[in-house]
Amino acid sequence: MRHNINLTCARYRLRPVTLEDAAFIVALRTDPLLNRFVHETSPRVEDQVAWLEGYFERAGDYYFIVENAESLEEQGTAGLYKVESGSAEWGRWILKRRSMAALESAWLIYQAAFSRLTLHELCSRTLTDNHAVISFHDSFGASRIPGSREGPIVRGQRSAVIEHRVTSAEWPALRDRHYSTITRFASRIPSHWPGVPA
Repeated sequence: MRHNINLTCARYRLRPVTLEDAAFIVALRTDPLLNRFVHETSPRVEDQVAWLEGYFERAGDYYFIVENAESLEEQGTAGLYKVESGSAEWGRWILKRRSMAALESAWLIYQAAFSRLTLHELCSRTLTDNHAVISFHDSFGASRIPGSREGPIVRGQRSAVIEHRVTSAEWPALRDRHYSTITRFASRIPSHWPGVPA
């Protein structure tokens, strides 16, 4: 849906996706090192434009570009969707190679969910083979829902997923803890690293 949520953390920010982002999204989602755990995407930019035009009309769906807060260089995407009765799911989380925006972009998604949309809980569903992202959610402090569940069809096969959840009651402590880490880390990132302002 069309929305106006813009949020900034230490070095990175979220802004609403636009049609002009279609080529960037296609490049991300067709990168063979990044797309192993996401739905297959057409390499045609015009197909992505058509998908975005449909997205703009869909309620309860918030799609973002992650970008450097100073240079505005795109770092990746993230989304909040299936927003209903105070809960939602987040995903579409893909960051370009060597991006340093992982922790801040996750923090920003939770901040959008709980401070802007005033949700009660936010869930994520990760393919069981995506060990790095499952580990990230565990270390972030999201509660892992016991067991695995049937997930989407990816590369022609039905996949199992691990679910994580954070509630609005849990968020303030996680928000403050991770913001402290983010600000400490941001001060140590060399300015010549990709995505970091000089």
